[in-house]
Amino acid sequence: TMASTIENLKEEVLKLIETPLKEEGCEVAELVIATYRKSATVRAYVYCQGGTNVARCAHLSHVIGTALDGTDLFDGGYTLEVSSPGLERPLQKAVDFKYRLGETVSIEFAEHKRPATRAKIVAVEENEIIFENETGPFTESLNNIERAKIVY
Repeated sequence: TMASTIENLKEEVLKLIETPLKEEGCEVAELVIATYRKSATVRAYVYCQGGTNVARCAHLSHVIGTALDGTDLFDGGYTLEVSSPGLERPLQKAVDFKYRLGETVSIEFAEHKRPATRAKIVAVEENEIIFENETGPFTESLNNIERAKIVY
């Protein structure tokens, strides 16, 4: 099916670009691939240490393009768009929290009986996030967090 092809493509692309991005001090937040007829659009949302600005995105675009151009993944050609994840994008994976340390977020829990709560992101472990609110620090497993949104 088309969907599984896209998933495979995403995995291949991630494998190719992970290391070059790491060397730049960056990580992929999300990769979106859309195909239309023969051509593809590759959208990479990237976090970088020290933030991601327009110049950095242009440079990363070159880095990613170089990694992809050496392959035959996109026979019909592709368009590449690199940007930083917007502040309104929900935080769902460890990498999302890692690059938002110190931000205050509104946390929605997977267990819907629990009311949403606001807290500051203090630290990120592999599968756990340490938050702090007026009652003090608390730890949540990533599985318990449906999503968190940055509070402006």
